[in-house]
Amino acid sequence: WFLFLGTSVLLFEGSITLLVPLIEAVNTPEDKQKFPSMYRTVIIGIVSFYAFFGTVCWMAIGDSVRTVMTTSLPQGMLATMIQLAYSLAVIFTFPLQNFPSLEIVCASVEKILPKRSNDGKISSSKMLKGSYSDISNGQRNIISSMVVVSLSIVAVLAMDDLDKVVSIMGGLFGCPLAFVFPPLIENELGKGKIGSQKWIVNVAVATLGVGAMFVSTLTTLINWN
Repeated sequence: WFLFLGTSVLLFEGSITLLVPLIEAVNTPEDKQKFPSMYRTVIIGIVSFYAFFGTVCWMAIGDSVRTVMTTSLPQGMLATMIQLAYSLAVIFTFPLQNFPSLEIVCASVEKILPKRSNDGKISSSKMLKGSYSDISNGQRNIISSMVVVSLSIVAVLAMDDLDKVVSIMGGLFGCPLAFVFPPLIENELGKGKIGSQKWIVNVAVATLGVGAMFVSTLTTLINWN
């Protein structure tokens, strides 16, 4: 049970990181007004599916279920096909999951690179002024490859403790992204626009998020063996 909180939060890491890009990609203002209600409906549907799927799997397999649920299936052709389909789904959706973090890394690297002039030479005056260049395709490919290799190394080293790694990632990184930063950002951007009651609710949510982060992270580290 000590892994439950962090793991539950990490389930929605894709929703957290893709929410702003998705709403920014909406074409018309009318559709943007419909987006919050549609988003809530989708999240409720996902939560309901997760709860139903987890309950059915636990009833079918019991307490002996493994960390990777597909490895708990009875041996046979059907189980092999399910495992293969899941592996392919992970492989083909990885670029989409990696996109937000890659954009952040590229933006950080871009601030370090000096801007180049039209002849390809670095302008010392522009370096002193702190102007920067765009990341080229070659540089972007190198950064992407380094990120993938780093994640692969972490995956190999933490392969036997996947459940704890997922929990600590959800507690240490997912809780702030989901519960701490959004309400605090709303309070900062909405100064003078949001009421005191809304401000208090946001602070309460952020406080609960900090508490959840410490509890889930510490319990995972304490029970790590």
